[in-house]
Amino acid sequence: MIVFIDESGLKRPCNCLALGAVYFPSKYGETYLDVGVDVLEQIKQMARLRGEVKWRDVKRRAAGAIEVVFSRVEARWTVLHFNDWEDLQRAVAQLAAGSRLVVVDHQLLPKGAVLGVRYIERDSRKVPGLQLADVVAGWARDTYC
Repeated sequence: MIVFIDESGLKRPCNCLALGAVYFPSKYGETYLDVGVDVLEQIKQMARLRGEVKWRDVKRRAAGAIEVVFSRVEARWTVLHFNDWEDLQRAVAQLAAGSRLVVVDHQLLPKGAVLGVRYIERDSRKVPGLQLADVVAGWARDTYC
């Protein structure tokens, strides 16, 4: 299983922070850059977007796109009151549990974070799975924060 995790909200004390995660089965010969492309392209068409897909654009231009994400991929989220980096790290580790690879946005975790699974940090502009995770995180923050 490959998991992509992104956040929505500010990582400052006393802020509501939402984490969104999308899960894809890992297939032989498929890289983390390949998964989720078809779902992301469908959302781009619905919202008439080019480039990086962000929740704020999807919300404004194609509100039904969140249902597309939920119907096409396994998505999970968690919402937390940010107190410290350890809380955030635990929440990410819970979403990542049992995965073969976790891809997180490059600004999500503090340096030296330990999740108990293999993870890599990448820029969401280049990773379709992270853009989908951003959509889930943004939706969760708007819904639960």
